[in-house]
Amino acid sequence: MNEGKIFIRSATSQDREKLRAMFARSSPQTIYRRFHSPYPEVPEWMVALILGADQHDREILVAVAEEKVVGHAMYARIGSGPAAEMAIVVEDGWQSKGIGKRLLSELAARARRRGIEAFTAEVLATNSAMFGLAGTFSGTRRALEDGTFHVRMPLRVPVTADFAPQLFRRAA
Repeated sequence: MNEGKIFIRSATSQDREKLRAMFARSSPQTIYRRFHSPYPEVPEWMVALILGADQHDREILVAVAEEKVVGHAMYARIGSGPAAEMAIVVEDGWQSKGIGKRLLSELAARARRRGIEAFTAEVLATNSAMFGLAGTFSGTRRALEDGTFHVRMPLRVPVTADFAPQLFRRAA
């Protein structure tokens, strides 16, 4: 795999097939961590929901490498309050390369500009990568309920300002 430039941008309806292809390339474990369900194929209604963002109360970002979507992150505001539920996934072959941190950082910056003060997420106890991402925000709290952790991340500046690897230095 060529580790060229990674671009983070807002998703569009033209990303439908690229997003579906990313899910198809992802392992069953990665799909389960993201959706908490063992989808053999991510249903069309879920892809439509993911792409149905309005860029204010909901937003989705994609990470693009080599003209392929290799990750996505999204938030949806909870009611009219200052919190939003978020979700993130990075394709298996691109994990542990800083893409998840970059997606989360960009998503948080956009959410803060729209008055969102905290992200929440439901995280499986086995999803240590997500706990690591959540830990980049100081004040993150988690509570176990019915076998799932409920995580709350205040959208402050990340603990480490220089957490993006060189891979992103020249990306748009």
